[in-house]
Amino acid sequence: MINFAKVGFHAKAVGRLVWRPIVAKGWLHWLRFAALLAVASYIGHLLSESPRFADIRYEIYQKQVRLQRRGPIYPQHTVLVLLNDDDYWSTDFQARSPLKLEQLAVLLDKLNAAGANTVGFDVFLASPLPQKPDYNFPDYVPGDDAFFAAVKRMCNAGRHVVLAGLLANVTEDTFHEEPAFYQASLPALPCVSVGSIRFAEDMRKLPGAYALDTGKYMDSFSLAMVKIADPVAYDNLVKSNDKGFRFAQYLTPEDFDPKAGRKFILNGVEVRQADPTELRQAVADKIVIVGGSWSSVAYGLGQKVDRHNSPGGFEPGAMLHANYVEAELNENSTFTPISDRAAEILEWSLAFGLALIAASEVAAAWKVWSVVISFLFSGILTYVLMQNLGLFLDFLVPFFMLVAHTFTEELLEMRHELRHWRHQSKEKAQ
Repeated sequence: MINFAKVGFHAKAVGRLVWRPIVAKGWLHWLRFAALLAVASYIGHLLSESPRFADIRYEIYQKQVRLQRRGPIYPQHTVLVLLNDDDYWSTDFQARSPLKLEQLAVLLDKLNAAGANTVGFDVFLASPLPQKPDYNFPDYVPGDDAFFAAVKRMCNAGRHVVLAGLLANVTEDTFHEEPAFYQASLPALPCVSVGSIRFAEDMRKLPGAYALDTGKYMDSFSLAMVKIADPVAYDNLVKSNDKGFRFAQYLTPEDFDPKAGRKFILNGVEVRQADPTELRQAVADKIVIVGGSWSSVAYGLGQKVDRHNSPGGFEPGAMLHANYVEAELNENSTFTPISDRAAEILEWSLAFGLALIAASEVAAAWKVWSVVISFLFSGILTYVLMQNLGLFLDFLVPFFMLVAHTFTEELLEMRHELRHWRHQSKEKAQ
């Protein structure tokens, strides 16, 4: 039988153990603790959103999510065609911006013949005159016609094309679709979808469905491709409260390196000159994303265009979109952010527990170990939430709060001991 008397005795003992340091330290100590905790929490959230600390934030995040993966990591659904200096600065493309669509038409026909399921073009196709969305310069029209004819051949083959859509902010959460010269051609091209190439503000997250000022939504570039490849996965993403804006596993540029004789990155020259059998082995039934990675000034000079910082490192925009597709097609590679309320409760509870230990009359070694254990607990909790519940806890804020609280408490303790030592020295001198 349960001895309720003993249970009550132990409960009272635990209560006294918790209550004693609260009373002993006095209200001024706990007022200072609350102020310190509020400041540390505020600074921690600022750091978690500051672009100056993006590299640190992304590196911590990448290490966290990599713990969740098992086995080799490589792109399973996507292949990249990155137009490099050999393409852009050649006599074919002639360094023209916007790109010569007749050259993209040649690539599209090659990919179509090789059996690519979906081809996405991460290139600007905006109208030069927004007041006339269907207008393009007369010299460019033959190239446009050649491109749309190649798209039509993709449709006839039962394949798909995704074009880049551009969005402009109307409000913080609402966007306006910018005019593009392809819009008038879309009714005759049923296999064409449009997806926004805009990235999420927090680069750790997938871009989801964007709310338009028309009351409709525009899928992100990756969601538009996932909708074609796996409609069930697409529905699961866009029907959630976050509309697909989830934390995700990132592949690094090294993960796109050749493996087992397979290449995951091609350039335009390779596509045009490839042996048909080899090209089919590389792209058949795959999602192929065409993007830019040429030097901005001249051949071999200047920074590469369309480079973005991310948890996977600095990557071309097309590679980031491939990252998103890979994550969205793998249910274990996306993580719903834990609610702000739950994260704040966890952060404050952890800090309050450390404060109780710091205020209690225990050996200094125990206090140090309590901080170490708190760090380990936060890391393990993050892993368990991702592995078992698909939830992501941003560890940076509680990490900063723990460090700030521990450091400040130690300074205050040292200050108290120094004052006590001076007081004793004065008494001895008298």
